[in-house]
Amino acid sequence: MILKNHYRTWSLLGIILLVLSVSACSKKAAALREQTPEAQFEEAKRIFDKKDYYKAKMQFTVIVLNNPGHRIIEQAQFYLGESHFHLKEYIQAIAEYEKLIRSMPQSPFVDDARYKVGLCYFKLSPVYSLDQEYTHKAITQFQLFLEEYPSSEVRPEVEKKLKEAREKLAKKEYKTGELYRKMGYYDAANISYSAVLAEYYDTQFAEDALYWKGECYIKQLSWDDAIQTFETLISKYPESSWLEKAREKLQFSKEKKEKMPPAEKSQE
Repeated sequence: MILKNHYRTWSLLGIILLVLSVSACSKKAAALREQTPEAQFEEAKRIFDKKDYYKAKMQFTVIVLNNPGHRIIEQAQFYLGESHFHLKEYIQAIAEYEKLIRSMPQSPFVDDARYKVGLCYFKLSPVYSLDQEYTHKAITQFQLFLEEYPSSEVRPEVEKKLKEAREKLAKKEYKTGELYRKMGYYDAANISYSAVLAEYYDTQFAEDALYWKGECYIKQLSWDDAIQTFETLISKYPESSWLEKAREKLQFSKEKKEKMPPAEKSQE
Protein backbone atom coordinates (compact mmCIF):
# COMPACT_ATOMS: atom_id res chain seq x y z
CA MET A 1 0.00 0.00 0.00
CA ILE A 2 2.83 2.38 0.88
CA LEU A 3 4.61 1.54 -2.39
CA LYS A 4 1.42 2.25 -4.34
CA ASN A 5 1.07 5.63 -2.66
CA HIS A 6 4.70 6.49 -3.46
CA TYR A 7 4.16 5.45 -7.07
CA ARG A 8 1.05 7.64 -7.34
CA THR A 9 2.88 10.58 -5.76
CA TRP A 10 5.82 10.34 -8.17
CA SER A 11 3.48 9.88 -11.14
CA LEU A 12 1.56 12.99 -10.14
CA LEU A 13 4.77 14.97 -9.77
CA GLY A 14 5.92 13.75 -13.18
CA ILE A 15 2.70 14.89 -14.81
CA ILE A 16 2.90 18.28 -13.10
CA LEU A 17 6.51 18.79 -14.22
CA LEU A 18 5.62 17.77 -17.79
CA VAL A 19 2.71 20.22 -17.89
CA LEU A 20 4.90 23.01 -16.51
CA SER A 21 7.63 22.21 -19.02
CA VAL A 22 5.24 22.20 -21.99
CA SER A 23 3.65 25.40 -20.73
CA ALA A 24 7.04 27.09 -20.37
CA CYS A 25 8.10 25.99 -23.86
CA SER A 26 4.81 27.21 -25.32
CA LYS A 27 5.18 30.58 -23.64
CA LYS A 28 8.78 30.86 -24.79
CA ALA A 29 7.86 29.97 -28.36
CA ALA A 30 5.02 32.47 -28.30
CA ALA A 31 7.30 35.13 -26.89
CA LEU A 32 9.85 34.39 -29.61
CA ARG A 33 7.23 34.78 -32.35
CA GLU A 34 6.26 38.15 -30.92
CA GLN A 35 9.83 39.44 -31.27
CA THR A 36 11.10 41.23 -34.35
CA PRO A 37 13.03 39.08 -36.88
CA GLU A 38 16.22 40.89 -35.82
CA ALA A 39 15.60 40.06 -32.16
CA GLN A 40 14.83 36.45 -33.07
CA PHE A 41 18.11 36.24 -34.96
CA GLU A 42 20.08 37.75 -32.09
CA GLU A 43 18.62 35.14 -29.73
CA ALA A 44 19.40 32.31 -32.15
CA LYS A 45 22.93 33.64 -32.67
CA ARG A 46 23.45 33.83 -28.91
CA ILE A 47 22.50 30.16 -28.66
CA PHE A 48 24.80 29.35 -31.58
CA ASP A 49 27.72 31.17 -29.94
CA LYS A 50 27.14 29.07 -26.81
CA LYS A 51 27.70 26.03 -29.10
CA ASP A 52 24.21 24.68 -28.52
CA TYR A 53 24.02 23.87 -32.22
CA TYR A 54 21.03 21.55 -32.05
CA LYS A 55 18.87 24.22 -30.44
CA ALA A 56 20.34 26.90 -32.69
CA LYS A 57 19.39 25.07 -35.88
CA MET A 58 15.79 24.85 -34.62
CA GLN A 59 15.74 28.57 -33.96
CA PHE A 60 17.26 29.49 -37.33
CA THR A 61 14.79 27.17 -39.07
CA VAL A 62 11.88 29.00 -37.41
CA ILE A 63 13.29 32.36 -38.47
CA VAL A 64 13.74 31.26 -42.08
CA LEU A 65 10.23 29.79 -42.29
CA ASN A 66 8.43 32.65 -40.53
CA ASN A 67 10.09 35.63 -42.20
CA PRO A 68 10.08 35.11 -45.99
CA GLY A 69 11.51 38.07 -47.88
CA HIS A 70 13.05 39.71 -44.82
CA ARG A 71 16.67 40.81 -45.09
CA ILE A 72 17.56 38.82 -41.96
CA ILE A 73 16.88 35.59 -43.84
CA GLU A 74 20.27 35.42 -45.58
CA GLN A 75 22.08 35.48 -42.22
CA ALA A 76 19.69 32.97 -40.68
CA GLN A 77 20.01 30.70 -43.71
CA PHE A 78 23.81 30.76 -43.50
CA TYR A 79 23.87 30.03 -39.77
CA LEU A 80 21.35 27.25 -40.27
CA GLY A 81 23.95 25.63 -42.52
CA GLU A 82 26.64 26.39 -39.94
CA SER A 83 24.61 24.70 -37.21
CA HIS A 84 24.35 21.52 -39.28
CA PHE A 85 28.06 21.77 -40.07
CA HIS A 86 29.10 21.91 -36.41
CA LEU A 87 26.81 18.96 -35.69
CA LYS A 88 28.69 17.09 -38.46
CA GLU A 89 25.44 16.79 -40.42
CA TYR A 90 27.33 17.56 -43.60
CA ILE A 91 24.71 16.50 -46.16
CA GLN A 92 22.08 18.71 -44.49
CA ALA A 93 24.62 21.53 -44.21
CA ILE A 94 25.34 21.33 -47.95
CA ALA A 95 21.61 21.56 -48.70
CA GLU A 96 21.25 24.71 -46.57
CA TYR A 97 24.38 26.39 -47.97
CA GLU A 98 23.28 25.65 -51.52
CA LYS A 99 19.84 27.03 -50.79
CA LEU A 100 21.51 30.32 -49.85
CA ILE A 101 23.71 30.27 -52.96
CA ARG A 102 20.75 29.60 -55.29
CA SER A 103 18.11 31.85 -53.77
CA MET A 104 20.27 34.75 -52.56
CA PRO A 105 23.20 34.97 -55.02
CA GLN A 106 23.97 38.60 -54.07
CA SER A 107 24.31 37.85 -50.36
CA PRO A 108 27.68 38.64 -48.74
CA PHE A 109 27.49 35.16 -47.20
CA VAL A 110 27.61 33.37 -50.56
CA ASP A 111 31.41 33.12 -50.70
CA ASP A 112 31.52 31.59 -47.21
CA ALA A 113 28.70 29.22 -48.15
CA ARG A 114 30.54 28.16 -51.32
CA TYR A 115 33.69 27.43 -49.31
CA LYS A 116 31.72 25.48 -46.73
CA VAL A 117 30.06 23.31 -49.39
CA GLY A 118 33.52 22.23 -50.52
CA LEU A 119 34.60 21.69 -46.92
CA CYS A 120 31.56 19.52 -46.22
CA TYR A 121 32.39 17.28 -49.16
CA PHE A 122 35.99 17.20 -47.96
CA LYS A 123 34.82 16.08 -44.51
CA LEU A 124 32.69 13.36 -46.12
CA SER A 125 35.61 12.08 -48.20
CA PRO A 126 36.61 8.57 -47.00
CA VAL A 127 40.01 6.84 -47.01
CA TYR A 128 41.63 6.51 -50.44
CA SER A 129 40.72 2.83 -50.89
CA LEU A 130 36.96 3.54 -50.85
CA ASP A 131 34.73 5.26 -53.40
CA GLN A 132 35.93 8.83 -53.97
CA GLU A 133 32.73 10.52 -55.17
CA TYR A 134 32.83 13.06 -52.35
CA THR A 135 36.52 13.77 -52.96
CA HIS A 136 35.77 14.62 -56.59
CA LYS A 137 32.92 16.87 -55.48
CA ALA A 138 35.16 18.62 -52.96
CA ILE A 139 37.74 19.30 -55.67
CA THR A 140 35.06 20.70 -57.99
CA GLN A 141 33.73 23.02 -55.29
CA PHE A 142 37.20 24.21 -54.22
CA GLN A 143 38.19 24.93 -57.82
CA LEU A 144 34.95 26.83 -58.37
CA PHE A 145 35.59 28.84 -55.22
CA LEU A 146 39.11 29.78 -56.33
CA GLU A 147 37.80 30.88 -59.74
CA GLU A 148 35.02 33.02 -58.27
CA TYR A 149 36.89 34.41 -55.25
CA PRO A 150 40.60 34.55 -56.15
CA SER A 151 41.32 37.22 -53.52
CA SER A 152 39.52 35.53 -50.63
CA GLU A 153 41.29 35.47 -47.27
CA VAL A 154 40.60 31.73 -47.03
CA ARG A 155 42.33 31.05 -50.36
CA PRO A 156 45.43 29.48 -48.70
CA GLU A 157 43.22 27.10 -46.73
CA VAL A 158 41.21 26.17 -49.83
CA GLU A 159 44.40 25.52 -51.80
CA LYS A 160 45.69 23.32 -48.97
CA LYS A 161 42.49 21.27 -48.86
CA LEU A 162 42.45 21.04 -52.67
CA LYS A 163 45.98 19.66 -52.64
CA GLU A 164 45.07 17.10 -49.96
CA ALA A 165 42.08 15.94 -52.00
CA ARG A 166 44.18 15.58 -55.15
CA GLU A 167 46.83 13.66 -53.21
CA LYS A 168 44.16 11.20 -52.10
CA LEU A 169 42.97 10.58 -55.66
CA ALA A 170 46.57 10.23 -56.82
CA LYS A 171 47.23 7.68 -54.10
CA LYS A 172 44.20 5.65 -55.10
CA GLU A 173 45.31 5.56 -58.76
CA TYR A 174 48.92 4.83 -57.82
CA LYS A 175 47.94 1.98 -55.50
CA THR A 176 45.84 0.49 -58.29
CA GLY A 177 48.91 0.51 -60.53
CA GLU A 178 50.98 -1.00 -57.75
CA LEU A 179 48.49 -3.84 -57.34
CA TYR A 180 48.48 -4.63 -61.06
CA ARG A 181 52.30 -4.50 -61.18
CA LYS A 182 52.66 -6.96 -58.30
CA MET A 183 50.20 -9.27 -60.06
CA GLY A 184 52.27 -9.11 -63.24
CA TYR A 185 49.71 -7.14 -65.27
CA TYR A 186 52.19 -4.59 -66.55
CA ASP A 187 50.01 -3.01 -69.26
CA ALA A 188 47.23 -2.41 -66.74
CA ALA A 189 49.74 -1.07 -64.21
CA ASN A 190 51.10 1.43 -66.71
CA ILE A 191 47.61 2.66 -67.51
CA SER A 192 47.25 3.65 -63.84
CA TYR A 193 50.76 5.09 -63.65
CA SER A 194 50.10 7.14 -66.78
CA ALA A 195 46.86 8.41 -65.24
CA VAL A 196 48.79 9.60 -62.18
CA LEU A 197 51.30 11.40 -64.41
CA ALA A 198 48.60 12.99 -66.57
CA GLU A 199 46.06 14.00 -63.92
CA TYR A 200 48.07 14.27 -60.69
CA TYR A 201 51.47 15.39 -61.97
CA ASP A 202 51.76 17.88 -59.09
CA THR A 203 51.41 15.27 -56.33
CA GLN A 204 54.01 13.30 -54.41
CA PHE A 205 53.05 10.14 -56.32
CA ALA A 206 54.18 11.39 -59.73
CA GLU A 207 57.86 10.50 -59.25
CA ASP A 208 57.02 7.04 -57.95
CA ALA A 209 54.61 6.41 -60.81
CA LEU A 210 57.23 7.42 -63.36
CA TYR A 211 59.88 5.14 -61.86
CA TRP A 212 57.63 2.09 -61.67
CA LYS A 213 56.35 2.76 -65.15
CA GLY A 214 59.94 2.34 -66.32
CA GLU A 215 60.27 -0.88 -64.32
CA CYS A 216 57.14 -2.26 -65.98
CA TYR A 217 58.65 -1.55 -69.40
CA ILE A 218 61.78 -3.47 -68.34
CA LYS A 219 59.61 -6.45 -67.35
CA GLN A 220 58.03 -6.27 -70.81
CA LEU A 221 61.47 -5.97 -72.47
CA SER A 222 60.30 -2.66 -74.00
CA TRP A 223 63.76 -1.08 -73.90
CA ASP A 224 63.01 2.10 -75.88
CA ASP A 225 60.04 2.89 -73.63
CA ALA A 226 62.09 2.13 -70.53
CA ILE A 227 64.94 4.36 -71.70
CA GLN A 228 62.58 7.24 -72.46
CA THR A 229 60.82 6.86 -69.09
CA PHE A 230 64.01 6.86 -67.01
CA GLU A 231 65.45 9.77 -69.00
CA THR A 232 62.29 11.73 -68.29
CA LEU A 233 62.52 10.95 -64.58
CA ILE A 234 66.17 12.04 -64.41
CA SER A 235 65.59 15.30 -66.28
CA LYS A 236 62.26 16.23 -64.68
CA TYR A 237 63.10 15.31 -61.09
CA PRO A 238 66.85 15.94 -60.58
CA GLU A 239 66.38 15.86 -56.78
CA SER A 240 64.34 12.66 -56.79
CA SER A 241 65.07 9.88 -54.32
CA TRP A 242 64.82 7.56 -57.33
CA LEU A 243 67.66 9.31 -59.15
CA GLU A 244 70.42 6.77 -58.48
CA LYS A 245 68.21 3.79 -59.27
CA ALA A 246 66.84 5.52 -62.37
CA ARG A 247 70.37 6.00 -63.69
CA GLU A 248 71.18 2.34 -63.06
CA LYS A 249 68.00 1.20 -64.83
CA LEU A 250 68.66 3.59 -67.70
CA GLN A 251 72.14 2.15 -68.22
CA PHE A 252 70.77 -1.38 -67.90
CA SER A 253 68.07 -0.70 -70.51
CA LYS A 254 70.56 0.83 -72.93
CA GLU A 255 72.87 -2.17 -72.60
CA LYS A 256 70.00 -4.59 -73.18
CA LYS A 257 68.95 -2.71 -76.26
CA GLU A 258 72.50 -2.76 -77.63
CA LYS A 259 72.61 -6.55 -77.29
CA MET A 260 69.41 -7.02 -79.24
CA PRO A 261 69.66 -8.49 -82.75
CA PRO A 262 69.25 -5.81 -85.48
CA ALA A 263 65.93 -7.27 -86.56
CA GLU A 264 64.46 -6.98 -83.05
CA LYS A 265 65.80 -3.42 -82.65
CA SER A 266 63.92 -2.31 -85.75
CA GLN A 267 60.68 -3.80 -84.36
CA GLU A 268 60.83 -1.87 -81.08
